[in-house]
Amino acid sequence: MKGLHHITVETERLKYEFDIRRNITVIQGDSATGKTTLIGLLQDYARRGESGGVRIQSNVPCVVYSGDQSHWKMLLSDVRNSVVFFDENSEFIASEAFASFIQETDNYYVFITRRNLWALPYSIHEIYGIRTSGKYHFPDQVYHEFYPLYPAREPDQFDNSVVLLLEDSKSGFQFFQKAAGGLTCISAEGNSNLSRTLSSLDLSKKTVIIADGAAFGAFIRNLLLEMEIRGNAGLFLPESFEWIILKSGVIRRADVSHILEHPEDYIESDRFFSWERYFTHLLEELTKDDDVLRYQKSRLSDFYTTPQSITKILSVLPEQIQQLLGSIGQE
Repeated sequence: MKGLHHITVETERLKYEFDIRRNITVIQGDSATGKTTLIGLLQDYARRGESGGVRIQSNVPCVVYSGDQSHWKMLLSDVRNSVVFFDENSEFIASEAFASFIQETDNYYVFITRRNLWALPYSIHEIYGIRTSGKYHFPDQVYHEFYPLYPAREPDQFDNSVVLLLEDSKSGFQFFQKAAGGLTCISAEGNSNLSRTLSSLDLSKKTVIIADGAAFGAFIRNLLLEMEIRGNAGLFLPESFEWIILKSGVIRRADVSHILEHPEDYIESDRFFSWERYFTHLLEELTKDDDVLRYQKSRLSDFYTTPQSITKILSVLPEQIQQLLGSIGQE
């Protein structure tokens, strides 16, 4: 399944309206914000349809899982091309077995839970809370909408004493080592190690953190807590390093800009468990027949670290990081 799916769930008194655009969406936020109510409405509709007073508008089926905890695999095996919702009581969603099972399915999954789902590669951009909007007023419908819990966060201004902390240990790390000149670059060797690596750095050192946002959802909360403790770190979370390269225009293909503008129209959920994997696949496919441009995660081609390519790739980054790395490169 692919594409953006606009969903409306409503009664005479309540209305939820939201878009689902990736295979994994997480609804978090505080208690009493409407998460449990949404699940309840979906369950009512599943049992009684519109005769129960609930109406759903969606171009794909909406399924709510409320079965026995031990039989989830059997019950989900027959679900195809649907948006499947899970509530707080579905403890199995945190398991490796569940993550492995849904990896090659053609559904989208919505998890209403406050726990971190470590086994699932979900995006920071698909973690939402639910809030009441001013669109409707009592005694009319109460309108609920999703809002991103982790919106874009621009790094602060930094001088050249900063440490560049990267999730990547391969091609992305190789690029920033070259682009940063004499700047200290450290690899956390994976997204799960970022918070721990940051906590081990000298507190007097300002830090810019760059990681792949497309699969960082489970780790963002701990990292932000550590950043708050330190008070001197900036954060940039693009989809992935491959997304940065594609966005920069160093690979000249007319269709790339449209893909990046609407990736949900191209990414099949049963082929790519996260958008990070898709962008890697896309970049590899676009460059596989060119010995100069060929992209490999393990070893970055020299083409991507020429002065012209570095300038283009850095242009995708926030202005503060561009200025920082540019000043180092000129020294």
